Amino acid sequence: MDKIIGFLITKDKVLPKVDIFNIGLKTIVIKHGSYYVFLWGLGNINKYKIDGIYSLSFPLNAGLLDRNLLIGFKNDKIVIENDWLGSIPVFYNKKHKIISTLSNFCIKEKHIHQEGLANYCEFGYSVFEQTIFTDVMFMRYYSKLIITNDNVSIVYKSDPLTDYSFSYKKSQEKDVISLMQKYVSSIEDITHGQIILPTSGGYDSRLLNYLVKDKNRIRSFTYGISKNQSLSSEVVYAKEISEIYNTVWQQIELKDYNKYIDNWFQVYGISTHLHGMYHIEFYKNILKKYQFNNASFLSGIFGDIWSGNVNYKNITNYQDVINLGYTHDLNLDLKYLKNISEDRAKKSFYKKNKKYIKHDKFKSVFTIRIKLMLISYLCQLPEYFGFPVWTPFLNFNIVMSTLNISDVRRKDRIWQSDFFREKKLNLEEMNLKSVRKNNIAFEVAKKTNFEPIDINIMGKYIFEKRLLQINKILNGNQNIFKKITDYLIQIPKIGGFLIKLGFENDYLKAINEYYVVKSIEKGIKYGN
Repeated sequence: MDKIIGFLITKDKVLPKVDIFNIGLKTIVIKHGSYYVFLWGLGNINKYKIDGIYSLSFPLNAGLLDRNLLIGFKNDKIVIENDWLGSIPVFYNKKHKIISTLSNFCIKEKHIHQEGLANYCEFGYSVFEQTIFTDVMFMRYYSKLIITNDNVSIVYKSDPLTDYSFSYKKSQEKDVISLMQKYVSSIEDITHGQIILPTSGGYDSRLLNYLVKDKNRIRSFTYGISKNQSLSSEVVYAKEISEIYNTVWQQIELKDYNKYIDNWFQVYGISTHLHGMYHIEFYKNILKKYQFNNASFLSGIFGDIWSGNVNYKNITNYQDVINLGYTHDLNLDLKYLKNISEDRAKKSFYKKNKKYIKHDKFKSVFTIRIKLMLISYLCQLPEYFGFPVWTPFLNFNIVMSTLNISDVRRKDRIWQSDFFREKKLNLEEMNLKSVRKNNIAFEVAKKTNFEPIDINIMGKYIFEKRLLQINKILNGNQNIFKKITDYLIQIPKIGGFLIKLGFENDYLKAINEYYVVKSIEKGIKYGN
């Protein structure tokens, strides 16, 4: 399989390491004016272009209403265009004229952007085109970056979302399924080899298992998220789907994923907190057990958002914009920051988009656009392990059709529940014995020897008292009462009661804040 997965544009002749997991990524370099354009990916990437324009799509196409990024050359200019969601993050340093899909490559002078730092801590990842460093920014969705010898400029294109009428068009559920089926079948027909399909048993991966026509090509893998991973509902449900369709399926045990923190930072740098190490362990273990030939990767990314799984809060002022971020507490409370920012970017975002984000359908799209800085790893990381990724859930027409299903039927995904019942895939009604508890982060962290936060560096920006508390908690120095309550709060009924009484899981809170703070620290230390 051929696929470009990343690039670096710089005036420096040297390409830093990009084959993070040593799977044999290919690289090419194109000299254009005073710039070196480095591309890396899978197979014959030199031919992965249309009319001279390189594309990061899969399969190869030039459209920007699906996951894609285009790199073209016009006279003395290099032009980069991203898709309608910003599915592939692109970072740039205007001062040093560096542009890349890897944020670390754009780091030169490390002047902290106080507002960018505050937003990063609040959301847990870079937002509003800012990062924690003043000189490093990222492209907004559906925009164009124009690079000349002495300038890097951004152009915002007309948003296709605002040209689309939600008021008059309604979708029939069967037509939405048909649209998804055509999409999956069209790519299935022109690819060969296995289709890797991570299967949690949830609605999105369940639907994808249904949509693939040739079940013999499916290779599905699952990890559990409960203490006994084999009893996790993800594993139990995925196994049942595999038995229904007679597909090749394997549970992958997670044991020690925090040891991949440095690998994660190599790929994601200052773009987001330390997050997807469990996927690194997941893919590494898959490759240890299986050999693949021309395999591609079918992702269920964001299918839940479009189909009606999220109930949105009202956004009535700029401070409510955090509700679009869906942080799941993987952030740092702003009360711990020493410097207060003015929220210019957040206010600007609210002012520009407030007429749209009054409506839940628009909220869905803006949530994805914001959170893709983090969740893009679901598509990007498999590619760094050698698997080109495709998905129906980032396609404009499929998204719009799904959002235009009746609000009553979309709410709580009633339309999909009925569909699965009709197709005998209503696993929730099969009395399958499983554990729905999610405590994998707690269990793995307890076995991890975390590198302490560097107080000398991070104490300049975050109150030392909280940093010392995080280090103390993660080193196992809690008092016995807190250790007991942190354990009990993991037990569903007991935990719910304790939360109502005002108890928090101090250990999990410390882990989440550590992942945010440590990523910032690593960014500040990068290249030292």
